[in-house]
Amino acid sequence: MKLGRRGLIAVLAAAPSGGAARAQTVAGRRGEPDLWFDPTQLPSFTGTVERYLPNPRGEVDGLIFKEGPQVVFPPDVAEAVRRDAPTGKSVIIWGIRARRAPVITMLAFAPSSDATPVVVDRFYWRLGGRAAQEGSASLRLSGTVKQPYYTPQGDVAGAILEDGSVVLVPAAAVDSVQDILKPGQALAASGPGREGPDGRALLAQQLGPAPDALQPLPGLQR
Repeated sequence: MKLGRRGLIAVLAAAPSGGAARAQTVAGRRGEPDLWFDPTQLPSFTGTVERYLPNPRGEVDGLIFKEGPQVVFPPDVAEAVRRDAPTGKSVIIWGIRARRAPVITMLAFAPSSDATPVVVDRFYWRLGGRAAQEGSASLRLSGTVKQPYYTPQGDVAGAILEDGSVVLVPAAAVDSVQDILKPGQALAASGPGREGPDGRALLAQQLGPAPDALQPLPGLQR
C-alpha cells in the first residue's frame, strides 16, 4: 500500500485504542503518559546493529544492520536508541523503507517483541547533518567503500567506508561521482567534518581513488 506523509499520519490517527499495544515517546520514558495508538501496525524490520553512523556535525543519526540496510533517525533520539540497542544487539524498527534503496526511516523502536515500543517524536525526512558546522575540522579519509550512504528517500548521498567512516557528497555533485561511491571502490576524500567516538564523517570538497589523486568536486569550483 502506498502512503504519503499525510496518509501515514491518517493511519496513526485511525489506530484503535482498545486492545492496542502500549507505546510511548522518548520523552514518555521520563514520566509522560503512554501513547494512544499502536505503532506496531507499521511495517517492522528486525536486524542486528553493526555500527552507528556519525554525520559531519558530530552527531549520530543512523545505523547499519549487519544484514545490510541502513536506518535513519533524528540525532536527538540517538542516545535512547543506543541504550535499547547497543552495537551487536538486535532491535526491532517500525518505519518506512525507501522504494529504491535499503534505507529505513525510523518511526518507532524496541529491543524485543515483548518490550514497549518507543515512538520517535518527529520524522527525519532530511539529512540535517549534511552541512558541516562552522569551525569544523578539515579531515581526510581514505579506504574501501562498504556501501553507498543513502538519504531517507533512497538517493545516494555519499559512501560508508569499511572502517565506518562516512563521506557525504553535496547534492549538486553526486551524479558525477556515483561510480566511485559503489561497494568495493577505493575512495579518498577531504572536507570539513568531525571525528568522535563513533568515527569520522565529512562533507566532501575533493574526491578521488587515492589520497594523492584528489580532485575538486564538479559544481563546487569557483
